Amino acid sequence: MKTIRYQLEKDVESANANNVDWLKMRFKEVLESDKDFTRKCDYLGLSIASIDDRLQSIDDEIKELRALKDVLKSAKEISLTLGAQIFSDYGISRLEGTRISSITITNPIPSSKLKLTVINDKPLIEAGFYKKVIDTDALLESYKAGDYVELISQYCTIEMIKESQAKKLKINKRRTTITDLDDTLLEVA
Repeated sequence: MKTIRYQLEKDVESANANNVDWLKMRFKEVLESDKDFTRKCDYLGLSIASIDDRLQSIDDEIKELRALKDVLKSAKEISLTLGAQIFSDYGISRLEGTRISSITITNPIPSSKLKLTVINDKPLIEAGFYKKVIDTDALLESYKAGDYVELISQYCTIEMIKESQAKKLKINKRRTTITDLDDTLLEVA
């Protein structure tokens, strides 16, 4: 791990259209110095190459943070769903607190989705519903809009699939933050 950052390295990393003349001056200072050419080469090259190292480090951190974000989202979903189940088991629909206004259980949200199964694709392709395969999205949009309903119904089966999300906890935070409360209030007896 690199622990020393040279001044030119910092200067190169902060280069932009507004400080081009200043950076030219910094390069000239290095080239006109009394150091030998190998040291000048290393100093200039390593200062510029450090940008690649920093970019790679940032890319790695972004990947790690994205993975952590996915893990945390999943953990939150599991916690909210599991919490709602436990609250329901205990017959609790609302729990009020001092720092958190309340925790409530949300009702399941029903959703529905159309499922399309193509029976005969030739007439549908001739009618313009195709990509390299049948464009089922265009078929569903046309069906929903009421266009080509007879054609689509003749060569496809349409089913309504209903799904429901599980109950979840909802954390209702207070609008004003109470900062002088003692953390001992959070201890469970």
